[in-house]
Amino acid sequence: MKKSGGKEQAGGDSAHLTSSHKKDAPGKPGRLCLAEIAYMSLSLLPPAVWQSLRFDWLWVYRGCPPVVETWSAQEITVPAGWFYVEEGLVKIQADGREMVVKPGQSFFTAPGTRRQWFAKGTKLTSVGFRCEWPGGAPVFKTGLNAVLSPTKSAALLAATQTLFREVHGRKSVVTYREGTAAVPRGVADWCRHEAAFREWFSVYVQTLEKMGVTPENSSAEDRRLDSMLKALSEWPLDEPLKLGQLTAGMKLSERRVHDLLRSRLGMTAQVWMERRRLEVARQRLAGEDTALKEIAFALGFKHPPHFTAWFKRHTGMTPTGFRDAGGVSGA
Repeated sequence: MKKSGGKEQAGGDSAHLTSSHKKDAPGKPGRLCLAEIAYMSLSLLPPAVWQSLRFDWLWVYRGCPPVVETWSAQEITVPAGWFYVEEGLVKIQADGREMVVKPGQSFFTAPGTRRQWFAKGTKLTSVGFRCEWPGGAPVFKTGLNAVLSPTKSAALLAATQTLFREVHGRKSVVTYREGTAAVPRGVADWCRHEAAFREWFSVYVQTLEKMGVTPENSSAEDRRLDSMLKALSEWPLDEPLKLGQLTAGMKLSERRVHDLLRSRLGMTAQVWMERRRLEVARQRLAGEDTALKEIAFALGFKHPPHFTAWFKRHTGMTPTGFRDAGGVSGA
């Protein structure tokens, strides 16, 4: 709500957008369509747009990574997030470069793929989440995978410490596996934790603004790609991928679908699906006690030994070894 002459002006950001539009382009209707919004500053949008975002709070933890002194065997898929290095050293390879995060520094994770390495004795405070447009594209990505100095991330560190206390109470250490576990809770606790994450996210966004990071644009072509990505992300992992079925009603050739997806993902849809399958395997092995053969069947493997060989080829560890180590995907 905005104040004008001592009184609150109804409409908030929505009213501001309508007023600006009338002033800059007289003669046009005051109501903005999404196509017009796409060309405006994405820092000011009607409430309905922000309310349509998908938020998934994945973890907040404070502790040591389960695997140290070893690079991840290949690029792993990670969600958006932020971590602060209390002790030790972290190396991240992403976007064609290697970044070193020292004690006192923090790192803003872009959703996507990367390799990671942790020095022995490393201790992190970390938050992971997903924040996506309705079609599945990340709201923030460009400008992330960035290291920030202690002074510039002080407010976010304080907000993270508050979030940690709100979610985990008096605990001083919570491992990645504990932080990502699905813990049953009542509606009152769920509301309290949701409010705490939203408050943290507000400070996170304010920090991004100071870094010059703004929401990703969402053009008409982006929305078409988002629709295909949503279908791709929902494709059953135990079935072969059929690109033609991702674009029902779009009148696109399979080759065009292949090219569009590759332009967005930076890899083929088949490779992306393989990484999605691997990420689901990691998550289930780290967070469940489900029998290996059941996980293998759910991921499309008819024979458990084939699943074991596939997993070891991609990670350098057997499924059992990975499970015993507590998982290695978090930071």
